[in-house]
Amino acid sequence: MKCFLLLSLLAAACGGKSTPPPEPAPPVAMGDCEVGGCSGTACSEPGKQVMTTCEYKAEYACYQSARCERQADKTCGWTQSPELVACLANPPPMAGPPDTPPTPTSPTQTSGNAPSPM
Repeated sequence: MKCFLLLSLLAAACGGKSTPPPEPAPPVAMGDCEVGGCSGTACSEPGKQVMTTCEYKAEYACYQSARCERQADKTCGWTQSPELVACLANPPPMAGPPDTPPTPTSPTQTSGNAPSPM
């Protein structure tokens, strides 16, 4: 009986249920960064898609030649090169319609009735 009691105590002390150690945090991805967003102005971690509004501003053209890459703090971001900083301070003009008056088009229907089908 003493032997059984001793074995039970040893089994409980050595083989009892214990919680496993916590999983280590996943390492920071060290791959290339990705350009995304509707206007191509988001620089993010690989596989982490970023959604942005679909608008366009003149300064967004500056990002076309900028470098989206891992920064010193190991996160993805736009490298603030002298060229990017200068471009953002004075962005290129946006292309737009020419400064000419619109040309007349074909006559439009003036009645509120839809044309009759053939």
